[in-house]
Amino acid sequence: MRNRTVLKIFGIVWPIVTWIFSFLFPGRKASVIASECRNKANIMGLVQNLQSYMDDEGKTPLQEIVEKCYALGNFPALWAVEGAGKDIAEWHMARNPNPQRILIDAHLDPKWDGAWLMLHAGIGLGFAKYYYDHMKEATDDALRHVVKETVRLCRENSRPGYYGAAIESLGLVTRFMQNTGICLRVHYILEQEAPDSVGYYWRGMGRSAYFHPINFMPGFIRPARSIRICEKQAPNPYLKECMLSGVAWALTVVNMTDPRVMEWVLTNHDDYFSGSAGFFNGVTSSVVMRYDTTPGEPLIERFRNHQPDPKNRTLCGLWNSKIKGSLETAMLTVYPVLKKHQRLDEVFHFQSLPAFAARLEAQGSDAPTCAQ
Repeated sequence: MRNRTVLKIFGIVWPIVTWIFSFLFPGRKASVIASECRNKANIMGLVQNLQSYMDDEGKTPLQEIVEKCYALGNFPALWAVEGAGKDIAEWHMARNPNPQRILIDAHLDPKWDGAWLMLHAGIGLGFAKYYYDHMKEATDDALRHVVKETVRLCRENSRPGYYGAAIESLGLVTRFMQNTGICLRVHYILEQEAPDSVGYYWRGMGRSAYFHPINFMPGFIRPARSIRICEKQAPNPYLKECMLSGVAWALTVVNMTDPRVMEWVLTNHDDYFSGSAGFFNGVTSSVVMRYDTTPGEPLIERFRNHQPDPKNRTLCGLWNSKIKGSLETAMLTVYPVLKKHQRLDEVFHFQSLPAFAARLEAQGSDAPTCAQ
């Protein structure tokens, strides 16, 4: 998926394959599942930046790059900004593998303040990808080097309150580029070198599980293979919830334009979340992130107030309690507090966000996280 031409072809062909498979599989809604597949492929194309805004000499100001991303429209802007952050990190790493203060010293007019969160997610992606691309063999020393350098660069190039958004991408890249054994080895190294980053790493692992090529094909027993990936790979229950949070984060924000996908999830809730606190933390987190990045986007309100078929009372009840309720908590309770205290990166790992927001208000900006 690193080749942009291959990714573009994949985005055209694979939704058709998914539709055919789902059509032939009893109990599946082929049009909905194919729409989800198409949405994922489109988002991956935006993050990979099929049209890069970085010039070879690096003279394009950050604000001009961000303005071009937002010119695509509010919905794709979020992903384009993440892709721009990745390209910026890769441009710097190709010329100096020890960049300093990339986003700390960068300037954006207050109008574009919402771009910072996904710019940080993008630079973390670029740093991690650079070190994995240059790793010749997955020895213990080589993996420790990848982890330590990615952590260091994310810390040294992130603005206050944004480190978590950057380091979460280490999980996304590791899960996408390496096998399960290496993912666990990276986890153990992180526990030693940067224990404050472990929850972010596994949230990124969950986000990657949603976008991983294996999850483009619907499961045989369960509709989504990503849920089974979380159950099999997480080393303990808390980190499983972190991964489920990452899956829900991606599923929610990717498919916000087509509420039928979330209706499908709610209809098959035992196969997706089945009481998981992490899943609905992911829904809340994704909306905080989306609301910060594009606060004027009417899509958020449309998704929040979506009304399923009134004849399906169970689905209507689940939508109002699980989706509408999560969105209202995100926009009215969590987001204003995190923004005020410059702790927006807290949405990039699993915890009780309402509890953390209350703690922030009571104890101030240095309040400890609610994560384990």
